[in-house]
Amino acid sequence: MANIASHLFQRAHDSATKTALIVGSQQFTFSQIHAQVCRLAEGLALAGYQPGDKLGVMLASGPEFIFFEYAAFTLGGVLVPLNIHYKPNELEYALASCDVEYLVLQDTSFGLISKKMLERLPALRQIFVVGDWRGEATLPRVTSANLLLENVTSTTAVTERASDDLALMLHTSATTGKAKGVMLTLANIQANYDRTPDWLGLDEDDCILCALPLYNTFALNQCINAIMVTGAKMVLLRRFDALDCLKAIQSYRCTFFPAVPTMLQKILNDPRVADFDITSMHRLLIGAAPVPAALLEQVYRRMGPETIVMTGYGLTEATALVSLEHASLDDTGNLRRPKSVGQTLPGMEMIVADEHGVELAPGEIGQICIKGPNVMKGYYKMEAETAQAIVNGWLQTGDLGMMDAERHFNIVDRKKDLIIRGGQNIYPADIEDILYGHPAVAEVAVIGRPDEVFGEVPEAFVALKPGGKATPQELMDLCKSELAYFKVPKDIHLLEELPKGPTGKILRRGLRPFSDREV
Repeated sequence: MANIASHLFQRAHDSATKTALIVGSQQFTFSQIHAQVCRLAEGLALAGYQPGDKLGVMLASGPEFIFFEYAAFTLGGVLVPLNIHYKPNELEYALASCDVEYLVLQDTSFGLISKKMLERLPALRQIFVVGDWRGEATLPRVTSANLLLENVTSTTAVTERASDDLALMLHTSATTGKAKGVMLTLANIQANYDRTPDWLGLDEDDCILCALPLYNTFALNQCINAIMVTGAKMVLLRRFDALDCLKAIQSYRCTFFPAVPTMLQKILNDPRVADFDITSMHRLLIGAAPVPAALLEQVYRRMGPETIVMTGYGLTEATALVSLEHASLDDTGNLRRPKSVGQTLPGMEMIVADEHGVELAPGEIGQICIKGPNVMKGYYKMEAETAQAIVNGWLQTGDLGMMDAERHFNIVDRKKDLIIRGGQNIYPADIEDILYGHPAVAEVAVIGRPDEVFGEVPEAFVALKPGGKATPQELMDLCKSELAYFKVPKDIHLLEELPKGPTGKILRRGLRPFSDREV
């Protein structure tokens, strides 16, 4: 029996006056975070929130996200982080697919909610609006989050939970199609999140710079949970900005920065970088894509030759990190193991398997499969998809890879159609569904196109119905109105017909020759 929030309660006891969080001009000690969490937990409990209830949190990066996150954990609830860039249809799908019972919403996002949407979400009992919102709307089940703190005392202890109880539900795509609710248990978090700081070499003396969106598992693990486990300090930026990062590193002597390559590139390529002392930064974790040799050289030049740069491999269904690689240059200035995602972390197993699940020898290409206490409980209310994803205890990642004789793993290709744009996961089906909604569209396929800044960007190919009329700009405007900004295709191309295989299935690989040129 345990509770994720126990870390915070322990920190409030052992390190009460130590600064835990800095957000702009605001600073919070562990004791102050604990006090706010306990009051908020009492308010949620009085509002009917019970152990096992799911709390959707759609908040911009700020202290409020952490307060609500740990209030839910304190009460034994399930946190469902939601992307703040969702459009109405995306938000409704996320809430419905996870049966979210309570929702915390930023005031600037309140316009996403409509009476008709609420009618289609019977599980949703209450919405709490954070920010400058005074209840002008007449929607049912909506109230100001400020009311949760009125006339409350304080929760004094965590609600004990069993190791197999749900703690976190994140959205991912499985192998194809719409996003699915990944069920992560308390045991999953303890086996992975709680061990991550040790794997990364973090301790109470570190100062973590967080410029990641808090709804992402990257930030949930390597930023928020890391300070609770270690007692480290976190400087939280409300959004990523290269200059703000440089200022924060110099002002607070930040030591650890989890980021995606594009963030690091923008910081080091900023024309003002030489004006700042960023040598305190001695540890980086770069996710979503490899670190190029040229970028690593910049890191050494600006932050110091002893800077430790790590890249990792992980996926939501495996809770978070699965393998870790320490990037380095050889004597000729080239990357050692340039495509490696590292060796499997302690407590987990990772193999390269053939189509029958049999482990392959080093150098052979097959599917990456993972086993261990970090593997998810399953997809919420999707037994068939869960059975396809977890076979004989092995998580089928959908990634094709190989390993060398020292069991360093390389990712060769993805079986999934997942596109990763600057660390944001994009599922082609989300974009395709919107384009199929246009009355003139007959066929759609979306692929990832290499991009120097973001790594990959989505690119759409459309065939119109006979007599159908639509311009690429018209279709682009449709995407912009219905999709989060990062999902909007970089380009939309019109073809007479999309390439197909013998069974009539659209061949995405057949679209590669058309990519990034006039069609």
